[in-house]
Amino acid sequence: MSKDQASKAAFAYFNSGFHCAEAISKAIVGLHGDRPDAKEVQRYAAGFMGGIGGTRQETCGALTGGIVAIGCLHGEREAGQDNQKVKHLASEFRRRFVEEFGSGTCCVILDGMDKREDGFDCKKLTAAAAGLLAELLMEADR
Repeated sequence: MSKDQASKAAFAYFNSGFHCAEAISKAIVGLHGDRPDAKEVQRYAAGFMGGIGGTRQETCGALTGGIVAIGCLHGEREAGQDNQKVKHLASEFRRRFVEEFGSGTCCVILDGMDKREDGFDCKKLTAAAAGLLAELLMEADR
């Protein structure tokens, strides 16, 4: 999985009707190998759209969808397993996201956007966030 592949996949999923959290989670998990959960991971991210439930008041859906993907790929399969890797990846993704976009809060990010009716800025942000996450996951796999 490359940064470019992840960005393009997330943009395409968003453009096809999935929202921010669904698009990034589906793109990242889908590009990270043949996984049975890849076909439905967007369902687990469904409620995180637009700052949680479309409120735009909480965490950006591109960030939360990325965290869903991290959990799907690296989360515990059984209670008591070491969760340090997923903890590090989630924390580092959040740090990079905030550094890149200036905030992790949906309404703060939206205030800096043009707000085109087609959501193009959110689509571009989600694609860029998928690229950030793809880079982080590639670094972690080295």
